[in-house]
Amino acid sequence: MSSEDCVILYSGGTDSTCVAALLTERSRRLHLLTFYEAATRDSPLPAANVGRLRDRFGEDRFPHSVLSVDALLRRLNCDRYACYLRRHGFFMLSNCGLSSLAWHVRAIVYCLDNGIRRAADGVTRELGHFPGHMDPVLRELKGLYARFGIEYENPVRDWDVPADQRLIDRLIVDRHASEFEPAPEPRSPSRTTGRYLYELGLLPHPNVKGTDLDRSMQHACYPFVLFHIFAFWLYLPFHEYAEYEARMAGLFKEKIQDAARWLDGYKATGRASELAELL
Repeated sequence: MSSEDCVILYSGGTDSTCVAALLTERSRRLHLLTFYEAATRDSPLPAANVGRLRDRFGEDRFPHSVLSVDALLRRLNCDRYACYLRRHGFFMLSNCGLSSLAWHVRAIVYCLDNGIRRAADGVTRELGHFPGHMDPVLRELKGLYARFGIEYENPVRDWDVPADQRLIDRLIVDRHASEFEPAPEPRSPSRTTGRYLYELGLLPHPNVKGTDLDRSMQHACYPFVLFHIFAFWLYLPFHEYAEYEARMAGLFKEKIQDAARWLDGYKATGRASELAELL
């Protein structure tokens, strides 16, 4: 086991909990970071799964922090809004992607403050319409972390996705990844994050996604109704996914460049920086 610590962007859901469990094999401590904003302020905190991880692997291995990204998200969304709107139009409705970018920026600040050089999350091939789940955007994020000496990874990116999703979850979340890219050949038995946690004794069933247990154990919400209307009703019915992905990646490349400049200032001047006022 490495003595090096690692940051986990942690919602408490199946995928991020699986990553935390996986990385116990090569990390001394896993710093679990849960982020909230105005839209998620009343969402459940993932205390139950943090407790399960501590019971299974050791009480002192999972420091857990709950951090606000509200001011940072507002800045990411509103900075030079008219200019961005002229260039990217309705793609500016991608509040889910801006929210996840705020998480990444806050995670990098945490790494810089604590001398941590590794970070990970539970991104899979589900939710392929979300910016933070697209390969081109993930490459930009890896570059952002690397700029500050941090290795960012997605350990369960290519694991299998459960085939049986509840209807209500499909209506709300709408996993369209299978329409966007060829699905990998399933392994036998299927290697899913839920099955991994079930076999460790951390979950009562190999697939709890969409259940009441799932909703109670993770910090999440669905503040992207307008984004889904744009993506599934107005854009994707009339355009190829490759075009959608390219335009979304173009927007987020610019937003990540903005974030990089703010982080440069933070690294240089710390609490005197522009970014520090948003934390």
